[in-house]
Amino acid sequence: MSRMVARRLTSSIVPFLVQIPDSIFVISIALLFLLIAIVAIVMNYRLRMQLNKTKSALSESIKGKLNMITNFNREVRTPLNAVIGLSEQLTHTPLNKEQRDLLHAIEHAAGMLLRIMTNAQEVYSLAKGDIQLDSNPFEIYAAFYSVMEEKRTLAKEKGLYFDALYEGDQYLRVLGDEQRLIQVMQHLVDNAIKYTKLGGVQVILRVTKAEEDKAVIYLEVKDTGIGIAEDMIPYLFGYYSFPRPPQMAAVSGTGLGLAIVQHILYLHGTKVHVESSQEKGSCFTFEITYPVPDKKTLIISRRELEDMTGSFMEGRNILVADDQEMNLVLLSRILSRWKCNFDKATDGIVAYNLFLHHDYDMVLLDVQMPGMTGLEVVRKIREDRDAIKAAVPVLAITSDITMTENDRYRELGFDDCMLKPFKERDIYNTIIRHLPPAGVKVL
Repeated sequence: MSRMVARRLTSSIVPFLVQIPDSIFVISIALLFLLIAIVAIVMNYRLRMQLNKTKSALSESIKGKLNMITNFNREVRTPLNAVIGLSEQLTHTPLNKEQRDLLHAIEHAAGMLLRIMTNAQEVYSLAKGDIQLDSNPFEIYAAFYSVMEEKRTLAKEKGLYFDALYEGDQYLRVLGDEQRLIQVMQHLVDNAIKYTKLGGVQVILRVTKAEEDKAVIYLEVKDTGIGIAEDMIPYLFGYYSFPRPPQMAAVSGTGLGLAIVQHILYLHGTKVHVESSQEKGSCFTFEITYPVPDKKTLIISRRELEDMTGSFMEGRNILVADDQEMNLVLLSRILSRWKCNFDKATDGIVAYNLFLHHDYDMVLLDVQMPGMTGLEVVRKIREDRDAIKAAVPVLAITSDITMTENDRYRELGFDDCMLKPFKERDIYNTIIRHLPPAGVKVL
C-alpha cells in the first residue's frame, strides 16, 4: 500500500517540477542562496558583536586590575616610606649587636616588600607603554659594583659562592639609563641566587669600546641551580604564563622579573639569551651599546659632587609640607642631621602662607594634602609676582608612580620628584641637582 502511495506522489510532483519555467527555477535558487548569505551575514555580525563585547569586558577587567594595583601601590608606599626611612635613621644611633640584627631583619623585609610592589607597578607601566629610557652620564663600574656588593651578601646568607668579575675601564662613563641597567642586573642575579641551592653564581661584566664614541657592555650571569627544561625557555619571559615545575613553584616570587628584564632590554634594542640544562644550571647573557660622551664635555658625577661639597646643606632654608606626621618626622631627622633651617606644614594652606612670609632655598611638597594640594601650592608659587621667589626649586614628594612617567611632574610645575619610599641618599642626590655649589654645573 505504501509503495502505491509513493508512486502516486512521485508521478504527480515530477510533472509539476518539469512544468516550472527555467527562469523561475533560477530565480528561486538565487533567492535561496541570497537568504543563506543574509543569514550568514547576520550570524557573523552577531558573533563579532559578541566578541567585541567580550573583548571590551576583558579590557575593562584588565584596566580595573591595573588601577587596583596602582591604588594599592600608592597607599602602601607612604607607611613603607616611614618604615624604610626611620629604620635607616636608627643606624645613626647607638645599637647593640642584637638590636642591629633585628634592624637588619626589618630592613630586609621592607626591601622585599618594596621589590614586590615595584615589580607589580612595572607591569602597569609596561601595559600602558609608559616606560622610557633616560640618557644621563654614569659610570658602568659604579653601577655594577653597587649591585654586586648587595647580592654578594644575599648569596653568602644561602651558603653559595659568589664571583663578580669586571673587565674593562673602571672609569669609563657612558650616556644611558643607569637605574634600568641596575634593575636588569638585580633581577638576573636575584633569580640566579634564588634558584640555586648548592654551588654558586658567577657574574661577568665585560666593557669594550666598539668605536670612539660608543661602548659595548656584555653581561653574563651563570649559576649552578635547578636549570630550565628546553621546552620551557620560550615561556620564561611571560607573566606566569606557563605552569611552573614543582622545583620552581617551591621558590617564592612574583614571576615578573624576567618579563621586565626582557622589556627593558627591548627598549635598548637588544634581548637576553638563555642557555640552560636541568639540574646543572643556567646562563643568561645580553649586550647593550651605549654612547660615550665627548671628552671635552665636563661631567661631574653625583659622587664627586658629594665629595666636593661635604655638608653643603648646612644653613639652607627649607620648607617641608606633608600631611602625614610620620613623613614629617623622617624628613625632620634628615634635615636636622644636615644642619638645615626648616619649617614644617601639615596642609597646603599653611605651607603657602609660610612661603609668602619667608624666603626658602627649596620647597619639599607632598602632592596630596588637605586644604590645598601640592599641585595647587606649586601653581601659586610659580605665579608669584616676585620672580626670584617664583623660581625657587620645588620638589614633589609622592607615592604616585605616574608622576615620574615622562617627567609629568615638570608639566605640573615641579623641578623634580621624589617617589616614596626614599632613603637619605635619595633625597640628597635629588637636592644637589637643584642646589649645586656656586660655579658647579651638575649634568
